[in-house]
Amino acid sequence: MRKKVNEEAMLEQRAKEEALKKEALGFYRQLRERGLKPFDGASIDFHRKRDPVVFVPRETPLITAVKKEELLKFLMANDIRRVLVDALFPSRVPILQSLLEHGIEVYVLRRPSALSGFKAMLERRYNKKKRDDNNNDNNYIKIPRKNDFVDAVALAFTWPKFHRRIDLRYIKCWRAMNKWRRVYTIFTKVQQMVEDLEGDEIPVTLHEDKVIKKAREFVDITEVHYPEVRRVFEKIRIPDADIIAQALCCEIVLETYHIEKVSDVLRKAGIGIHSVPKKKVRRRKREEVEKTENRPKKKVFQYDGKLLFAANQLAVKLFHLNPKREPEKVMLKTKKLLEEIWRCSRELQMTEENGRVGEALGVSGPSRKGGFRL
Repeated sequence: MRKKVNEEAMLEQRAKEEALKKEALGFYRQLRERGLKPFDGASIDFHRKRDPVVFVPRETPLITAVKKEELLKFLMANDIRRVLVDALFPSRVPILQSLLEHGIEVYVLRRPSALSGFKAMLERRYNKKKRDDNNNDNNYIKIPRKNDFVDAVALAFTWPKFHRRIDLRYIKCWRAMNKWRRVYTIFTKVQQMVEDLEGDEIPVTLHEDKVIKKAREFVDITEVHYPEVRRVFEKIRIPDADIIAQALCCEIVLETYHIEKVSDVLRKAGIGIHSVPKKKVRRRKREEVEKTENRPKKKVFQYDGKLLFAANQLAVKLFHLNPKREPEKVMLKTKKLLEEIWRCSRELQMTEENGRVGEALGVSGPSRKGGFRL
């Protein structure tokens, strides 16, 4: 009896999965009919508990769930040489590293919000009712309810400007960076707690030696793959003995050197982001009667909190600031520090020995040059 119940549950699950696949492929055909071009390769929607979904937008599109341990074999069997994923996570690093080692190009979204932004664009462009008489209902796109298969299809159509290619050396450094970040985050939280404790409540040790060890591991592996990072330390005057400050600097370098504009660096860190100005002319009567629950929720800008934290911590260490007493000064120094590290790292890391810029990483050089001034 139990075996029969399990078989029926499996059949039901398969039928549900096939229905989701059919719905996702229908969504794909709608996008192609409107002239939208997909990613030249496979888009992969990873999930922490479920198998990743792979979508290949060929003449005969293929979409299926593949076990993580069989992903490389599946891609090689289908002659797929380029893949696009929505974000980097520590649990995905071994898989992506294996793909890179076997010659498969890996791209990742620069902004995690690019996927939802693409769907929002579809709603605005095709599904928003126009008031004029030229509205064509044939352009309406039925966007299915969110699921892994639909997300894999939508991911393939995100704008190429949001696709960033990553290489093997970057992902190795990124893996070490995450290990360092976890240790340092816990360490700083414990330090903040200790400030409010009595003498007899202070922990026996904060394990600072482990923090320094992780910092050293991260800095060493970064120097192996990006030797010029040592010159960035010199430019911003980080002492040789301050390994924690060097690790914080490495974080900023890895997270920003590929960004082409300094304004985008600040935006990524959430610095200088202002809300949209309110309209000068409002209809007061409507405002009075409009209920709060019916108002659309304001979109919150998603910035890189870890990047901002690293820059803040580095500014506090280098300039001996007190975050509680000098918050405005800390933010000012953080902004200038981000700008200069980006400028130094982007120029140094992309400069070959013969002085040519941009060939090593395939991107343009810094928008302007200058010394380090704070």
